[in-house]
Amino acid sequence: MVRPAEPLPSFRFATFELDVRSRELRSGTRRIRLQEQPFEILSMMLERPGDVVTRDELQRRLWPDGTFVDFEHALNAAVKRLRSALGDDADHPQFVETVPRRGYRFIAKLDRPLIHDTGPIAAALEAQPRLVVLPLTNLSDDSSQEYFSDGLTEELIAQLGVVCRGRIGIIARWSAMAYKGTSQRAREIGEALHVKYLLEGSVRHEGDRVRIVARLIEAETETQIWSESYERDLSDGCHMASGRLSVQTDVASRVARALALELAPPSPAITHSQSLAPSTYESYLKGRYHWNVGGEEGLNQALAAFSRVVTEAPAFSAGHAALARARIASAESYRGVPRDELMLAHAAAVRALAIDADVSEAHLALGDIRRLLEWDWRGAEQAYVRALVLNPSLESAHRSYSAMLVVLQRGEDAVREVERACGLDPLCLISTLSAAWIHYLVGDSAEAVARCRRTIDMDPERVSAHRLLGAALLALDRPADARTALDRALALAPDDPATIAWLAHARAVAGDASGAASELERLRASGQYVPPYHLAVALVGLGDMDAAFRALERGCAERDPMTGYVTVDPRFEALRRDPRYGTMRDALGLERDTLSA
Repeated sequence: MVRPAEPLPSFRFATFELDVRSRELRSGTRRIRLQEQPFEILSMMLERPGDVVTRDELQRRLWPDGTFVDFEHALNAAVKRLRSALGDDADHPQFVETVPRRGYRFIAKLDRPLIHDTGPIAAALEAQPRLVVLPLTNLSDDSSQEYFSDGLTEELIAQLGVVCRGRIGIIARWSAMAYKGTSQRAREIGEALHVKYLLEGSVRHEGDRVRIVARLIEAETETQIWSESYERDLSDGCHMASGRLSVQTDVASRVARALALELAPPSPAITHSQSLAPSTYESYLKGRYHWNVGGEEGLNQALAAFSRVVTEAPAFSAGHAALARARIASAESYRGVPRDELMLAHAAAVRALAIDADVSEAHLALGDIRRLLEWDWRGAEQAYVRALVLNPSLESAHRSYSAMLVVLQRGEDAVREVERACGLDPLCLISTLSAAWIHYLVGDSAEAVARCRRTIDMDPERVSAHRLLGAALLALDRPADARTALDRALALAPDDPATIAWLAHARAVAGDASGAASELERLRASGQYVPPYHLAVALVGLGDMDAAFRALERGCAERDPMTGYVTVDPRFEALRRDPRYGTMRDALGLERDTLSA
């Protein structure tokens, strides 16, 4: 077998990673058996993505001179086995495209390196070891205490992100929580998440006593290199600083010291008020727990919990920051008129920063408010950068920053930031779907399709993934497939206004004007709040530019969080050619010099 003289690096695409040195194909934690010939074919294509690898080149690589074989039959069989391993379809390929009478071509996009620029944030993330905080095991007899162990896990992630900034990359919550109750070995988790260290432990909460055990494990050797236990009486207010409020900070600092790399910066800021009552801190942890449960009910309970926290502890900066972010999420999910929720978020974020100017989540919230409420794009960027300087491992800040950059038509920067988010939280469906949206907006609809399908593989009932898949397929001029995806989204959520509007657009673009009008009429007759941006999507599909501009003007007035995407959403291409678009762009603060910044 003819092989390159020097070993090649690993290649990453969609959910897959091909390690050429170990000759392994992996998808997440799963190893996929790949025989010798399919492996060589995939390697050759990945070395030259987008180029045709000819049948003659494949013959010379796979069957050197003197080897007798029925070449045509053997090559076709090997390619078929490769497609089977990748879950690919010859008629509608995602990865391996047949070029008739010539050879084959790899058509998916290879993941770019997460770091390809300079600056303080890149320096903080580049070439550094990574750590994952595994969900702390709840050993309490009372299962209702699950919120405490989950909340403490998240607090550890947040504290380590600050304490270890510039030295250790911290995997974000969603990917960490995917291993709750896992029986996988440390080495397997390390390989799946590309981490060097694992922090694991347990929490036993009985009455006013809590006992926490934490262990630091080196993933590759599965060696315990540090262990510590904490036992506190939480009913004694004078010990609160050494109880619930500081235990996560203690653990984070001790882990940093244990790694013997001088990980912690001098005197890291601690954002917790030292006078917080036990019941208030429990409300804070419950709020974080419900926030991460997600959905309308989870958001409602999180908002209620955080509101209690800031009422009981008005000097608790982290509580105000959490409330601000929950209010922003409320605006983005259209629980009311978005502008009203964003105004409340603004007050909470400003209060958090007045108490402590070094709370990364408060700067993140401020960036979102400047982007969505004030249309202060330069101010938003300053806030996002400050959040990431304080905590480079804050995955949600990378996502929000990406959303701002794409509106400003800084596509390469937007992709870079959302890919950083995915790298910090590789199993998070929100990050994966955010990446799909960004790739769609920058014109890489094939990659958007791949990310949507990855999301659907992990959560078949995620409506937004089916909806975005339909839009991306439509952009690829596959209207029938787009209709199938949107019909699936509608079947999962028959009354969802965004899905109905997107389906109306797709039907109109496909030439079914009467069907599109029917969907639009159903939307108007539903009596529910129809987000202006999504209504405009349907109207543009039908060619009604006057009504589309009226909808977008209402979106500006109500601060529909989606409004800024009008600058890049391919469905608004015709609208952007209308002279009225310039006026709207200026109203959004998107002047030409801002767009090219």
